[in-house]
Amino acid sequence: MKNNIKFNEIEAMLPVYVKDKGNCTEIITAQASYIQNATIETCIKKLADYYNISLYHNRINYGDELCITNKVPVVINENLVYIYANVREPMFKHDAAFGYVDLNAINQVYINDGYAAILMNSGKVIQTRQSVKSLKRSILNGKLARDIYKEKHRMN
Repeated sequence: MKNNIKFNEIEAMLPVYVKDKGNCTEIITAQASYIQNATIETCIKKLADYYNISLYHNRINYGDELCITNKVPVVINENLVYIYANVREPMFKHDAAFGYVDLNAINQVYINDGYAAILMNSGKVIQTRQSVKSLKRSILNGKLARDIYKEKHRMN
């Protein structure tokens, strides 16, 4: 990732397909957005490395607590939780069509063209390919995971 991007300012990471480059990631902050020449998986691994967390153990621990196996929220700390959002049509097998959105950066969720759209605090709108019900379930799981983090670390 670019050195000038501050990891704690990332509001969303979304997969984009760039002609002649392939799968890339759009990094969205409150001020701007950047295209990284890396897949969404690489970017979330770099974010996890920066915060020194294990994505594997995050998935196991919070997945068990929430009784889910897929789309487990990525909990960094009590102020930073990323939820999954399906944002584009998969282009080929094993294509990452989902992005990560910071729970605290979400202002509102509403329906747009039959799918859920996310209005960010910065004013940017992220169009998803999932239902409002499904997105709200992801948001609820993110909030529950944050509460579990606080309980485990006694930060009530």
